[in-house]
Amino acid sequence: RFFGWSHLAKHRTAMTRLNGPSSNAFGLTLGLLLSSPPFLPCAATDTGGGLGVQVYDGPTTCANNDADPNEPPTRVVNDYVVGLHFTVTVDESSKAGEHGAKIESSLDRGIAASFPVGQGKVIPGLDQGLVGLCKGSKAHIVIPPRLAYGDSGVPNSNVPGGATLRYDVEVLDIKKPSPNDFALIDQNNDGKLSKEEAKAYFDSKGQMIDLEALFKEEDKDGSGYVDWEEFSGPKGDGPPDIVVQEQRRRKMQNEQAAKARAAAQQQQAQAQEAQQQVSDIFQQMDGNGDGKISKEELAAAFVAMGSEMTKEFWEGSDVDGDGFVDFNEFVGDAGGKTKSDEL
Repeated sequence: RFFGWSHLAKHRTAMTRLNGPSSNAFGLTLGLLLSSPPFLPCAATDTGGGLGVQVYDGPTTCANNDADPNEPPTRVVNDYVVGLHFTVTVDESSKAGEHGAKIESSLDRGIAASFPVGQGKVIPGLDQGLVGLCKGSKAHIVIPPRLAYGDSGVPNSNVPGGATLRYDVEVLDIKKPSPNDFALIDQNNDGKLSKEEAKAYFDSKGQMIDLEALFKEEDKDGSGYVDWEEFSGPKGDGPPDIVVQEQRRRKMQNEQAAKARAAAQQQQAQAQEAQQQVSDIFQQMDGNGDGKISKEELAAAFVAMGSEMTKEFWEGSDVDGDGFVDFNEFVGDAGGKTKSDEL
């Protein structure tokens, strides 16, 4: 039996028992790790000071008990996953925007957000302002523009350039980061593992590995790579950003393809309906049901509509000059008007 991800997973499970529980205390909210960070991806990278953090309810002092790995964390630190409710508004001190204007709130959706702190999943000011808060605390975090969205703001949103933001947050839970061997192996961060990356990883561990056997088992689609979904070892709390972006791209493509199919089906249905209407009109004019319209039958149709058929119209309708208008003549050239349109 080769030494593969399954062995590493067992090793990581044993380490997890030593380092503390890995159960998801957030429930469904942890599934929002990358899909619902508090308001848009990070647009600024400045990590300087200038933050204002005020705890107005709940505990103000707390500490993680590193001596007891089984004790759940109570203090937000970098790389730990935090679950929280938040409401973002334009702060009263802001030089831009309408003071107090609400930008977004997880309470409106009824779903808390969760993300690893300090990894750039959110704006720098929120990453910094959360560190040190306690589980169960509520706080106001005032974030200057340079730690939020800068002078450009967020186009097509309620965040103008130069806006100072105010986050009203409630820390619901804190979770230690999950083991992520996938990220350790994926050295070029392209969201998939090559044989070269796997070999380098196991070489660094001083472990012999049958790469061909490993990839035969893990590379389900035979692409020559092991992607995040195929990987059976420890891979954190959610897919890497590049995988999420690819999933979104594919979802958008599928939605666009579905819309195109629906539009094509609608056009086909409309064309069939129009053809049926023309056929019904032809049958109504074909009084004797012989599959062709005589000059007398067409003239009678004009009279029924309170008009009179002209000689030019008849000659233009009876293309082959046989004294009748068959269905093909009645329909006319493809893409042109039918005789029913001209009547």
